[in-house]
Amino acid sequence: MVEKVPPEVEAKYAKLMRLREALAAVAQEKASLEALKAEVEAVLEEIRKVPEDARLYKMVGSVLVEKNRDEIVKELEERKEDIEIRLKALNSQEEALKKDIERLTQELQRLLGGAGGTAAGGAG
Repeated sequence: MVEKVPPEVEAKYAKLMRLREALAAVAQEKASLEALKAEVEAVLEEIRKVPEDARLYKMVGSVLVEKNRDEIVKELEERKEDIEIRLKALNSQEEALKKDIERLTQELQRLLGGAGGTAAGGAG
């Protein structure tokens, strides 16, 4: 005989699955931003090796526009700061999601009569 799962357990399980999906999305976005940050840092490093009076060009749409070195460095540093701010926000969001997942996992284990022992069960 198969027991019917209580609606409360079904609801919490569905919420747990949504939280795990959200955590995966945050992790993916973080990885993309970290790659972008590394790219910006590499470009900054290379530009700083170039003499100040060197001709540098920036792609604007389908056109290359000449810019001075300091302008490009400033733009890249601002972009890097923006990325770092977004990464901090994602880190906070990731931590909150992990805590929610851990709490919900424990609630589900309690509701199911302690099935699975005291393990957090996929909180990360």
